Amino acid sequence: MFWRMSLSDFLETYDGFLSEKKSKEVLRVFESLGEVATDSKDQGLAYFNKGRQKVCTSLTFSFEDTVNACGPLLESCIEAGLKSYMDKYEFLRDINQIGGSRWRICPTYNIQKYEGEKEGYFTLHCEHAAGYPFRMLVWMIFLNDAKSGTEFPFQNRTIEPKTGRLAIWPAAWTHPHRGVTPNQGLKYIATGWGYFLPKKRNEDIHISFDGRHADEEKIKEIVV
Repeated sequence: MFWRMSLSDFLETYDGFLSEKKSKEVLRVFESLGEVATDSKDQGLAYFNKGRQKVCTSLTFSFEDTVNACGPLLESCIEAGLKSYMDKYEFLRDINQIGGSRWRICPTYNIQKYEGEKEGYFTLHCEHAAGYPFRMLVWMIFLNDAKSGTEFPFQNRTIEPKTGRLAIWPAAWTHPHRGVTPNQGLKYIATGWGYFLPKKRNEDIHISFDGRHADEEKIKEIVV
């Protein structure tokens, strides 16, 4: 089988898959959880500051969570975007028919809030790294009309924030990115990954997953 593909940077954006109404509902759920979250900068939402690489307010959600129901609001947007993405890059659909190369969307995802010039993702990085060895695809949805987007220097592109705008790109080293800084005002995003599924050929064989992190614990092995 041969695939015909025009030149592309594999960084695609889609509008119209997530309404402003649904975006506002996702933000309402996110902010309401600040009343019960712990380990934060001011008794609000969980807060990240890793050596100034990334400073933001962040929470991890599960698509299976029916209580904090952000997942159902986002799923249709992600599904529509992935369909369009795979229509253009057919190989992603075809490899799911090959036993050793199947992949799926991770069941967990993050919602993040960047507020003011002191917050942002300052460091150029890619999503596939030693700590996350199974990531192969990234999705990100802007949840408000923010002023500071996400820049991809290798692709010479900056994704401008717009409520409901979905971006999809490879997790590999070819697509390092970072938030535009200094960040201006408020920026909300939801983001998650597609994962290759590790496999084992015998139920009795134990596989060690180097660098497994919390968001990979639900990725199940394929028995081939």
